[in-house]
Amino acid sequence: MGILALKKENGDRFDPAINYFLDRFYTSRIAIRVLISNHLVLFGLEHEAPGHLGVIDTALDVHDIVDEAASTARYLCTHHYGDCPPVLISTFNQRGETVQAPGDSINMVYIASHLHHMVFELIKNALRASVENPVAGPDTPVQILIVQGERDISIKVSDRGGGIPMRLLNHLFDYHYSTAPEPDINSRVPPLAGFGYGLPLSRLYARYLNGNIRLMSMEGYGTDAVIYLQNFSEDAGEVLPLFNKTSQAKYQIGTMVQDWNVAGVNNTRPVWS
Repeated sequence: MGILALKKENGDRFDPAINYFLDRFYTSRIAIRVLISNHLVLFGLEHEAPGHLGVIDTALDVHDIVDEAASTARYLCTHHYGDCPPVLISTFNQRGETVQAPGDSINMVYIASHLHHMVFELIKNALRASVENPVAGPDTPVQILIVQGERDISIKVSDRGGGIPMRLLNHLFDYHYSTAPEPDINSRVPPLAGFGYGLPLSRLYARYLNGNIRLMSMEGYGTDAVIYLQNFSEDAGEVLPLFNKTSQAKYQIGTMVQDWNVAGVNNTRPVWS
């Protein structure tokens, strides 16, 4: 609500310190919630699911989570648009073999709710873009590729939703930015998109355990969104904000002086910066 109010007042002129603050604030919130949830489970105040250590699934089936997130996203898409593209999921293991049998599934140590949140957000965006793109339409499938490498587990969501101009890619992880219209907060129907929080929060979930989310888009065609996760639990340590003089300096608000000359563009930086 506060970000929507700022957007109405300032448009797209947001100080970078706002994104910096919110990234650190929500990362701390994610960590605190994991700590509390683990405490409740480990001390018997909440039920511990089989194969879990607290809220951490020690043998999480990546395909199952992706499939569940895809089903939820397709349900919402159908509810809003009356139609929905199919979602095709392919899985490859470390040997480059297609995973088909249940015993060959890709498993990892991870928090299921975090993975579901990230995958759901990317699939939801891909479905919305595909339905709204007159070239692709609801019959063009969204492709999901799950690959287990030696060090990484990667999940790529690809759509034919028309893509995003390069000049806008830098804004996709801003909390105030969304390619969807501003949602009606008084509507009884939950909005599919428009708050601008989905992608930045999803990236924080990935980065919390030393992963990341990257986007690559081709305007006029579609977008690839890739979630990178650590294959080994010893590499998936918490990434938490520190509070020191460096972080304090980030909050100093000053006049931005242009340090690049972009001919014919009223901007302070090139699109690739």
